[in-house]
Amino acid sequence: LDWGRDTFIVARGLLSSGRKEDVAGIVRTFARLERKGTLPNTLNGHDNSNRETSDAPLWFSLVVEELGEEYLNDGINGGRSLSEVLISIGTGYRDGAENGVKMDEKSGLVWSPSHYTWMDTNYPAGSPREGYPIEIQALWVKLLNHLDRIDSGKGWGEISDKAIDSIEQLYAGNINGWMTDHLQAEEGRSAFDAARDDALRPNALIAIALDVVKGSIAQKTVLAAKEHLMVPGAIRTLAPLPVELPLE
Repeated sequence: LDWGRDTFIVARGLLSSGRKEDVAGIVRTFARLERKGTLPNTLNGHDNSNRETSDAPLWFSLVVEELGEEYLNDGINGGRSLSEVLISIGTGYRDGAENGVKMDEKSGLVWSPSHYTWMDTNYPAGSPREGYPIEIQALWVKLLNHLDRIDSGKGWGEISDKAIDSIEQLYAGNINGWMTDHLQAEEGRSAFDAARDDALRPNALIAIALDVVKGSIAQKTVLAAKEHLMVPGAIRTLAPLPVELPLE
């Protein structure tokens, strides 16, 4: 059993140690399985039907970007290049992927079904995060900016600008001082009409590490994480603080 998102997160570590060809092999393997904006959440032998993930294709896209431009035109089985796979992922997210992930036209942000992020606990559902999780938006912006470079003139940059504006407007300015973790919303509801989840979780640190969230709000979020999330040798997934929005 192989997990999509976990594979790509680890692949970034392999890249940092110089193992580019190993990562290229991993990328080509998963690229063959891309379908209309989706990648497998899990690979269970030959079964890749589980595509219930909103982050695996975005982590994959980030790894391809960090792998380097010299790999973008690599052909994979099926005749497509890696750049074509990235365009397919971006198009799927923008127009609506078969697994339910879809961009909100009004905000430029990506709506994620319940349990589609790494915090995908099932019963009892501790953090379903249906709506607009912050790390998904950061990864989406990274893909949009990359697509604007390799598929220029197709409107990706304009979507990125809209998404960044929405992040600054909707996730910053939390009354507690840190970045909002996610905007809770059912399918079809715009991010502008979503309910703010004021729970402090570590996901905004991903957006900061990816340089999508910057400035004083980033500093406040890091300091809040240091105070409320850090424990010896690890980091909590939820701060032991009161919240306004009920945890489901």
